[in-house]
Amino acid sequence: MTEVSLVCCKTYNSPEIEHALKSAVDLLGGISLFVKPGQRVLLKPNLLCARDPSRRVTTDPAVVSAVARLVLEAGGRPFIGDSPGIDPFGRVAARTGMTDIARDLGIELLELGDSVPVPTQEGSLFKKLEIARHALEADVVINLPKLKTHTQMLFTLGVKNLFGTIVAQRKAEWHYMTGLDRQVFASLHLEIYRAVKPALTILDGIWTMEGHGPSNGSPRHIGIIAAAVDSVALDTSICHFLGGSLQAFPLYREARARGIGETDISRIRYLGENPKVFSTADFQIPSLDSMGVMPAVLTGIAGRFLISRPLHHESRCTGCGQCMKICPAGAIELSGKKVRFDYDRCIRCYCCQEICPENGIGFKKGLIVKVLNRLRR
Repeated sequence: MTEVSLVCCKTYNSPEIEHALKSAVDLLGGISLFVKPGQRVLLKPNLLCARDPSRRVTTDPAVVSAVARLVLEAGGRPFIGDSPGIDPFGRVAARTGMTDIARDLGIELLELGDSVPVPTQEGSLFKKLEIARHALEADVVINLPKLKTHTQMLFTLGVKNLFGTIVAQRKAEWHYMTGLDRQVFASLHLEIYRAVKPALTILDGIWTMEGHGPSNGSPRHIGIIAAAVDSVALDTSICHFLGGSLQAFPLYREARARGIGETDISRIRYLGENPKVFSTADFQIPSLDSMGVMPAVLTGIAGRFLISRPLHHESRCTGCGQCMKICPAGAIELSGKKVRFDYDRCIRCYCCQEICPENGIGFKKGLIVKVLNRLRR
């Protein structure tokens, strides 16, 4: 049986958060099981962009601080690292509270900026990956994701958080190469997960994000700290607790098809709180378009008429240009505060919506999503 620990935690205040995190790790055997004296330990939070922690876009600094203290107590040498998609690392680190943590604890704060090629395993769709050197050379990786919805992948949890070990400029290239196929993108996430091999994943699910995540959704209090060795089991569990359809979760489908991690809820043993404490039926989860069911000959038609497309809200736009900078397909033009989308080139990755600091990009629902909403799927 695969084990996932679940602990209630209502706030980020110390000592409640420190007690909850220690309890979650102790249920799995204690921090000394994962960290030995002298080991260099990468703490990999979700630092998507430069947003204040109160927006619930990034892993809360209180979680990172508490985990760092646990590692220090075990004799490890923790450092905080990530590679944000567009904002400068120094700005992201300062805005999200990571700079203060590193200074207060006297630990390193590093941008994951140097990538090295990594061979993929048998059965992979990809010949090789390039992953940040610091992630591969760390003795231990502790994965610290934020519980959020994701308009392209349903959720961003443990496995997807490791996409941050892909150096910033390469992220856009991978988005473009995987295109509309969410299963291929999920497969990429699993390959990164298998290459980085986190020893432990600890999920910040105290304040979460629902709706149009991962950066423009609404904060939602759930009050959970979850931990597991198997990130796939943790991600599958959270989707299930929050009322998400596992069959609509691309990561679950791909992991199950390839036999990576535990995806069978009946084979997951929950330690600590009863999962029913965190179950909810009204968590706002995005409806995903699916290109996987479309015949190849219809892909162009589907891209134009059947699937959702980004839509600009000019009244909210500040003309910052971040959407244009991050677009992997080069499908956005900006003139003042007017954004024009080239829908023929747009690959529907929704990176523009994900990165917009003003929530100035929404969606025009395609026929597929309208049908799914009507069927309540």
